[in-house]
This record gives sequence, structure tokens and C-alpha cells, in this order.
Amino acid sequence: MRKLIVSMMTSLDGHVARADGALDWFLSDAQFEEEMLGLLGSVDAMLFGRVSYELLAQFWPTAGTPASDEAPGGFTSRAREIEFARLMNSIPKIVYSRTLAAANWGPATVIREIDPEEIASQKRQPGRDLVLFAGSTLAQSFAKLDLIDEYRLMVHPVVLGNGLSLFSGLGTEFPLQLQRTTTFPSGVVLLQYERARTPRA
Repeated sequence: MRKLIVSMMTSLDGHVARADGALDWFLSDAQFEEEMLGLLGSVDAMLFGRVSYELLAQFWPTAGTPASDEAPGGFTSRAREIEFARLMNSIPKIVYSRTLAAANWGPATVIREIDPEEIASQKRQPGRDLVLFAGSTLAQSFAKLDLIDEYRLMVHPVVLGNGLSLFSGLGTEFPLQLQRTTTFPSGVVLLQYERARTPRA
């Protein structure tokens, strides 16, 4: 059965972006980049909210090409930048939006509403996992519906004080099981948790 994974960069105080949406606090290093490449290479689809999709669609179609001097995030290796861009541009995307008329950064499908039964059906299909790669609002919506099977939180060594929170206003409690921790040279720490589900009788 396929898993729905949330992979998010967070500050130590749980913010995924500054209040104005800025991501200029992200850190990277070669080992971290290899981790992210491994994640993208292990999934069949990426899930986005409209805002995150449109933001990334402004950069990735031309990233990693001769016309691009630098990809978003400032990769330490041109080869990894090119491979990351190839994966970002080729992996099928599912965009949840009530207002987006068309998804031109593809292959992409626009879905108007989150349907838990449809998500469950997608998980039962053969293939590799699904990853929610960007969009705190969408991640919160999925968490409230208890649709997330795994959290991969990239905790950066910075306290932002305020900003967009991943879990603010969630209003529900659920247990997690720690699966893996990895500390990168940049000081970023990966915390990988699995949703702890009680076996049905």
C-alpha cells in the first residue's frame, strides 16, 4: 500500500515560511541535497496547494538549463541541480485548488476538493508513494482528515518567531512513531515519523 508523505522544511519553532512567505532561511549541503533527490526519486506523484504550485511553477521549468544561473535553494552541485529540476518537472503533480483554471507546469491534474475516499483509493493502487512537498495549508487539511502516513520534517537551526505554522490550529491529536533521524553538515536535522495507527480488531 502506498503512503502519503509530508516533507516540509521547518524552523525550530515550527514555521515553514516567514509571515510574508519568504524562504530565505533555508540551508543546504551536499548530503541534504542527496536526501531530497532520494525522496523525489521514490515517489509517483507530488501534491500541492495552488499557492505553492504557482510559486514553484515560476522557477522549475527553466531551472537546471543553460539559461538558468542558479536554481531556487542554491544547490552546491550543478549536477544535483539538473537532476532535481528533471525530477521536479517530470513527476506527475496533483494540485488542490478551487480557483486554478489550468495547471500548465505538468504533467499535472487539478482537483477541486479533498476527498478522503479518493485519497484512500490512490493509496491502494500499485506503485510508489505520494509526497506533499509544499503548502502548509494543504498539509494542515490533510492532517485534520488524518490522511498523512509519514512526516519528514527538515528542522533548520533557526527560530523565526512568527510565520506560517505547519500545525497551528490543527485541533486534533495523534501519536507518531520516530523512524529515523539524520543530522546534516548544515545543521539541518531530519525527523522522520510514521503515523501510529491502532490495528483494527
